[in-house]
Amino acid sequence: MTFPNSQGERGAPRQGFPSHRPTTRRAEIARVAVNLNSLRLRALCPRGADAQVAAELKRLPDVAEVALSPASGGVHFRGALSLLYRANLDLRCASRVLVELADAPCRGAEDLYAVAFGLPWEEFLSPQGTLAVSAHGTLPDVGLSNSMFVALRVKDAICDRFRARYGRRPDVSVQSPDLRIHVQLYSENRPGERSLRGAPRMVISLDSSDAPLHERGYRVASVEAPLKETLAATFVEIALRDLPMGPPPVDREGIPLLPTVVDLCCGSGTLLVEAGLRILQKSPGLLRSGGKARHFGFMGWRTFDQAAFQRVVEDAGRQVVRGGRVFLHGYDLDRQAISAARRNLGTAGLSPFSQIQLGDLRSVEPPVTVPTSEAPRIVLCNPPYGERMGGPDELVGLYRALGDTLKRRFTGWSAYVYTANLDLAKQIGLRPSARHILWNGPLEGRLLEFRLY
Repeated sequence: MTFPNSQGERGAPRQGFPSHRPTTRRAEIARVAVNLNSLRLRALCPRGADAQVAAELKRLPDVAEVALSPASGGVHFRGALSLLYRANLDLRCASRVLVELADAPCRGAEDLYAVAFGLPWEEFLSPQGTLAVSAHGTLPDVGLSNSMFVALRVKDAICDRFRARYGRRPDVSVQSPDLRIHVQLYSENRPGERSLRGAPRMVISLDSSDAPLHERGYRVASVEAPLKETLAATFVEIALRDLPMGPPPVDREGIPLLPTVVDLCCGSGTLLVEAGLRILQKSPGLLRSGGKARHFGFMGWRTFDQAAFQRVVEDAGRQVVRGGRVFLHGYDLDRQAISAARRNLGTAGLSPFSQIQLGDLRSVEPPVTVPTSEAPRIVLCNPPYGERMGGPDELVGLYRALGDTLKRRFTGWSAYVYTANLDLAKQIGLRPSARHILWNGPLEGRLLEFRLY
């Protein structure tokens, strides 16, 4: 939870929340520093997508120590500022990239305050700047069950450090701060421990993304129950996990041989956009919204290196595959969805590579392609599963028709169908070669993988 500004520039603490002002003189404040050439980073992601995020990270230049983080969530990695910039540009399945400043025991509010007070915030933020703190998770056993209070204590510690050192403190700006701070409380069980309640810990980080990375900017039109971009990208990453990066093979005319992707109920086109970006190796952070380049959280930091960031942007731009024929095909029964998909694909720069048509999956014929090992053929599909769209009888018929279409018309293809309704999944009538557990918010779903021989 992100707190409102509980104090003015020189205001008194909010009633009910003790201040615990430090008596430390300015000269006695700990002089610690962050090594900008070896930052401890963590990519947050949808539940179940950490393996795909790790695979993405391992493709980035100069990345080190990629490791899943079951206790605190996400994927840890290490690198310099340039890697931080590249991760924000490139990662498709991650929602945020954090710079971890502290991962420490947390026995209560005093620990929370002391650790936050000891961190070198002045390296990233000036006293005239603005900040916001968001808190996640609780530790009721040590009295930290209110995320508002946790965020407020960390904010107080940061402001007190600035007051002690500079005689003034930054202001709070919840909507557009120069520095957004992420606090997470969690319990950690050490190897061999069987306790149901692990050791209480805290992670205090800088949010380098600020706006979540799923906000790509291409979704200018939508329909009911749209699929979040990061989850769609996770489906794509699984489906195209064997697709190598680098220049693709070309045909006799020198045109790139790209995978063919079909979505039989495309909705607003999110799966097709994410597949197109992945296949063309275009970083989602390069997309422009309303003619403007994306603003990342790290751009407001004192450490921001504009020249280094520009070099990263130019390098990412050189990786984009140029040219190619139509390789994205979408179908839907809803005219509004067809219109939305075309607009979104156009905003993402994928109109030349896409064909979106009104069509019923019961009668759709696969596009004519030349089957090669270099250019796989894939069906991606996220049919409704009854949470917000469709009635039970209608959906049973839809899933049976989907299975029949895949079996009869898409021989030689690979299909990936996501659903959070396992009873409906059985109606497809095909045996999946693999099942991938992925969460759509609070819903546990399965990405079912079919090899259609």
